[in-house]
Amino acid sequence: MITLPKRVKAAFLRLKRASSGYIEIKHIKGYFFVYQSTSRWDREKKKPIKVPLYIGRITNAGQLIRAKRKKPRGATPQQGIKMEQPQAESQKNPEIIAAEEKPYKHERQMLRILSMNGRISMPVIGKMVGLRETAVSSQIRKLEKKYSISYIPEIDVTKLGYIQFLITMEFLEEMPNVEELRTILAQEKRVQIAFLTKGDFHLMIYVLARNSIEINSIVINIRKKLHCKSISITAPVEEDYGFIPLRQEFIEMLKDDLLVRDYAVLKEFVNNSKIDFSEIDRKYGFDKGRSQYSYHKLREKGIIKRVTISLESLPIRYVGLIVSTIIDQVGFAQDREKILSNLIGESSHNLNKYILVNDIVSPSGIVFYLPVFNFGDLESIAEEILKLNPGIRIKTLIITNILVGKFCFRNFDNAYSIQEGILVKEYSEKPKPKLDYEETGRAKRKHTKYDTDIRGLRPDIRLSEY
Repeated sequence: MITLPKRVKAAFLRLKRASSGYIEIKHIKGYFFVYQSTSRWDREKKKPIKVPLYIGRITNAGQLIRAKRKKPRGATPQQGIKMEQPQAESQKNPEIIAAEEKPYKHERQMLRILSMNGRISMPVIGKMVGLRETAVSSQIRKLEKKYSISYIPEIDVTKLGYIQFLITMEFLEEMPNVEELRTILAQEKRVQIAFLTKGDFHLMIYVLARNSIEINSIVINIRKKLHCKSISITAPVEEDYGFIPLRQEFIEMLKDDLLVRDYAVLKEFVNNSKIDFSEIDRKYGFDKGRSQYSYHKLREKGIIKRVTISLESLPIRYVGLIVSTIIDQVGFAQDREKILSNLIGESSHNLNKYILVNDIVSPSGIVFYLPVFNFGDLESIAEEILKLNPGIRIKTLIITNILVGKFCFRNFDNAYSIQEGILVKEYSEKPKPKLDYEETGRAKRKHTKYDTDIRGLRPDIRLSEY
């Protein structure tokens, strides 16, 4: 007999009472997997044989993470992240299969270059990796197909006069219909991403607003349309690592606030940042070269930080969240260097260890978003962070469905991160070597303060204050 932890046992008994069939639980390598006994007719043996049907996994906190069918080939995490079923040791999961596939030469390096400058020319990439232009073009096309790569702009919303807010909602009675919820949130153009989670919250929404009055109006409007009793918390956040791609609907809302050419470039780039400038000129009736000029002005102003990529097709199980709250400001400050180093640590996969990291103003804390490839990864990384800094308290969540918007999965060069700048300036660490990703075939552009993504943030609460 398995000795079950109290919360696991309670969750298992609830599941047994709700099920019409025989339910069993297996303890495998520290995890609790639940199966229902089913049968099928064996033609050779001419008798029914037992076939266990995987139901899900119960966490140590007593939470049932139900199994869902695998994503069809070509499906992306942005279409709704689905949990995969654990497989027998004789079977191979998508990560193992992907690892055994022969990777393209220079794959990781090329993904990093494109993540830093999605419009960089093929000859320049060739010089950086030591290949001919034709070979570079061929490998880039293969990578685009393999990962369903999209080209998107990284935009600093503060330069557009907006603040990013995170709304968390807990539904007190029944959950609203998912499709109805998706429709309601999609209609609000200032919502950039919204997703369902398993954990302390049911729904998390990232919204752009100019001030507290505007965000309060948005929250009230959303809650009225939902017709569900809920508790919501709204807090301003800072993007300290990674970013949330903007929806085209939001850019369209800015039409009257932007110059015509700036609006045209932003709108077209949000849809496809690889578009040729001559195509934008023709589409909007601009003189030749005007949209290209506007693009470089947007870069100089810091509105467009860079053109980057997002890997839309990945063999990940889900996106996990580590929500940390600072409970000891002095203790947190003493060990802040360790968290900074952990955040920009190299991943064994072809994308960054973390997708996104936000500072939360109230309550003071940090939210880490990371791709999870194997069961247990989220918990182990959460424990790793907790050991690095005793001044915080953490909890974990998983994203079960992205309703609106998407994340950006890429291989950003952490030598250009805010965290690297802090480690060098405040902790006297040796700076990482920096490659020049700005070569685009034009005259070399003078680097500006926006190239390092460093901003002045409040030192009392910011992980990334510089």
